[in-house]
Amino acid sequence: MKKLREKIEYLLQNSDGDKAVVESIRNESFAEPFGTENVLMAYLLSIGEISFEEYLAMQHEYNERNRGNNPYLYLFDMAPRTFGQTWGEQHIVQIFPQFVKATKQNLLHAYPSFDGEFDLWLDGIRIEVKACRANDTTRKGSLSSRAYSHEEAQRMNFQYHFQQLKPSCCDVFIWIGVCKDVLLYWVISSKQLRQTGKLVSQHRRERSDSASDEVFEGQVFMTEEELLPFSIEEADLLAEVRSLK
Repeated sequence: MKKLREKIEYLLQNSDGDKAVVESIRNESFAEPFGTENVLMAYLLSIGEISFEEYLAMQHEYNERNRGNNPYLYLFDMAPRTFGQTWGEQHIVQIFPQFVKATKQNLLHAYPSFDGEFDLWLDGIRIEVKACRANDTTRKGSLSSRAYSHEEAQRMNFQYHFQQLKPSCCDVFIWIGVCKDVLLYWVISSKQLRQTGKLVSQHRRERSDSASDEVFEGQVFMTEEELLPFSIEEADLLAEVRSLK
C-alpha cells in the first residue's frame, strides 16, 4: 500500500488536477470497495492523467507485491462464516490427513454419539479448531486493508480472540493466528485452557443438543506473549495433539 500511495501522490503532484478536489477526497470517509486510493485513481482517470491500461497495471503491480510479501492476505477477504467455520479445519486436514473431519458418517463406529460438538478426530482425541485474523481495530476500511503483519501484531500487542469455546465438548484445541505474512499455531488442552484463567463467558450457559447437562461456551482474548507456552511449529502439530491425549 505504501508504494501505491507514493505513486498516486507522485501522479497527483505532477498533474493539473484540482487540489481542492483531491483534498476533499482525502478528507472523505469511503466505504469499501471504494477506498481513498481507489477514488484518487478514479480521479486521475477522469482528468486523463492515467489511461485505463495504466490503471490496470497499477492494480496488477499492487496485487503481485501483496501476493509475494503477504501470502495470507487473501484470508482477510474471506467471509467471516467461511473463514471461521471451514477454512481452519480444512487447512489442518490438508497439512495432516491423519486428522479426520468429524461427521456422523465418519465417526459412526468410533464415536457413535457425535452430534457436531467438535471439529476433528484423531485416534480417540476430540479436537476443536479456531482461527483469528490479526488486524488494526482502530481504523475503518476492509479487513484486508487493516491486516497486520506478524511484526505489526507483536508491536501492537494484538489480542487474539477465540470464541465459542466449549472445553467440555473436546479434548484439545488447535488455535491459528493469521497475520498477512505468517500463520501462528497454538495447541492447548481443555484442561490447560481452564487453568489459564482467561476463559470468560461467551453468552450464557447453554444446553447441549447431545447431552442433558449444561455446556459452558466461552471466549478468550490473549496476546502472543500470553499464548507462548502453547506455541507450536506447524510441522509439530500432529505430535503435539497426540501428546495431550
